Amino acid sequence: MTEIGVGIVGAGWVAGEHIRSFNMHPHSRVAGICSRTREGAEAKARACGLTDVNIYESYAEMLADPGIGAVSLCSPPNLHPEQTILAAEAGKHILIEKAAANDPLSLGRMLAAVESANVRTLVSFVLHWNPQFIWIRRMMEQSSIGKVFYAEADYWHNIGPHYAQYRWNIKKEIAGSSFLSAGIHAVDALRWFLQDEIEEVSAYQVQTNPDYEYPTTCVGVVKFRGGAVGKLSSCLDNKCPYTFNIDLLGDKGAIRDNRIFAAELFPGATDWVEVPTIRPDSGDVTHHPFDGEIADFVGSILAGKDAELSLADAAHTHAVAFALDRSASEGRPVQLKEIWQHIKSAG
Repeated sequence: MTEIGVGIVGAGWVAGEHIRSFNMHPHSRVAGICSRTREGAEAKARACGLTDVNIYESYAEMLADPGIGAVSLCSPPNLHPEQTILAAEAGKHILIEKAAANDPLSLGRMLAAVESANVRTLVSFVLHWNPQFIWIRRMMEQSSIGKVFYAEADYWHNIGPHYAQYRWNIKKEIAGSSFLSAGIHAVDALRWFLQDEIEEVSAYQVQTNPDYEYPTTCVGVVKFRGGAVGKLSSCLDNKCPYTFNIDLLGDKGAIRDNRIFAAELFPGATDWVEVPTIRPDSGDVTHHPFDGEIADFVGSILAGKDAELSLADAAHTHAVAFALDRSASEGRPVQLKEIWQHIKSAG
């Protein structure tokens, strides 16, 4: 039976969930961990009950191990570009926590390295395996609400001092922006639900937490190639529970989170029909469906073909985030072709 040895890079909260999911899969096993310190990696191994696992002094040592077939980058976002490029050059398959990159040129370098090495990748937009998201996508596949002409997604999360990642999430060099740090999930959601690409954005931002080196809230109006319009928002300083709003208006009905109004699907309905499902209503990573994500990544390696959420696909989501940030900071509409010119110039 084929078993892929996986190296975990990082020893934080999300790394523990990756370890659990990789070790639950019949065709993968966590073979090693590396972190900023050996002590941190050893502590994570103990916390996850790992006994037969290598602890590496450096990332280079991990990549040199022939027993490592894939790496899972659970490190801070600003480290992902160089770590991805080095892994690709070493012939390792790569799972990348979001954000994959904080700027277009770094993303372009990553894409070129991955394509040249012909390795499999997956960027962790883990909510593709959330039951509510799966239900919405199925409703869209069945054209239950017809052709969508308006779409909204809001990602609101109070990432304050109570979060361990707060110490680096507030730094622009590491986290990038509100959308790159968190709201990029909302961008990915609309791309997936509509199966369409955004071609132009116009965004605004506001700063409410002086600890952050970048504005904590950004909202943008977006235009899709297929003609639909929409709104995306990202807030890191909201004073309410974690919220992920989804609103889709079609010419035959509408979806609001886990509710649907569709006359053809529910003849005679006079109000929303609520679907009892698991909603994306928590920032707790133990609530996130990593088992499905890891299964898709491992399956792509075994099949020798890209996962749906490969770096090549996720690049489109990141390009929208870059465009939103540029529009908000420069006070003008930004077309996506402008961002793609920068991405491609690095390749």
